[in-house]
Order: sequence, then structure tokens, then C-alpha cells
Amino acid sequence: MTENLKIAMIAINKWLFHGWNYKVVPMTVTFPGGGADTVNVPEFLKEVKWTCHISHMLGKWQHATRTQDPDTYMVKFYADLDDKNRKLLLEWIIQNYNGEKPLFS
Repeated sequence: MTENLKIAMIAINKWLFHGWNYKVVPMTVTFPGGGADTVNVPEFLKEVKWTCHISHMLGKWQHATRTQDPDTYMVKFYADLDDKNRKLLLEWIIQNYNGEKPLFS
């Protein structure tokens, strides 16, 4: 097994377990048209430095979760992001999530 393959496997494993076990935190969202609301969101939604307004990202998350099938939330959210925001999300997960079951000792 090459080192690059091992790194890729570790990253995929981390992504998968994060998608099932992300932490939920309160976040106050101020909307561009005025008004604000406090909602419970995945920690990454609050912490990633997105390329657009947070209310837009919250809308994407709400769209991804409307099916009420938690096993698909992260996949649907990820698929709806542009390339820059996908990279930001992956980078945040790799740097901040450590709750996965390890593949290698």
C-alpha cells in the first residue's frame, strides 16, 4: 500500500464517521434582509469560513436535511457545495474531527 493510498483511506474514514457523529451547537444567524434567529446546527456549519453568507449555507443544510434521513445529510450537503466550499469543509473535518474508528494502529 502506498502512503498516498493510506492517507486517502484515513481521510475517507474520517469523513464517513464525522457524517454520523458531528457535534451540534447553537448559532445565531443574522439574515441579509434583516432579522436574526438562533438555531442548532452542526459545529462545522458555524466554524467553517464559507465563501458566502452563513444564511445561504444554513439554507443548503436545511435543504439537505428535509428528507429526515440522517445517513444522507452530509452527502446531500456536500454535493450542493461549490468546489471552494467543498474544500473548506473537507479541510475543517480533517483538522477538527478525531472521533472516527481508526483503520491503522
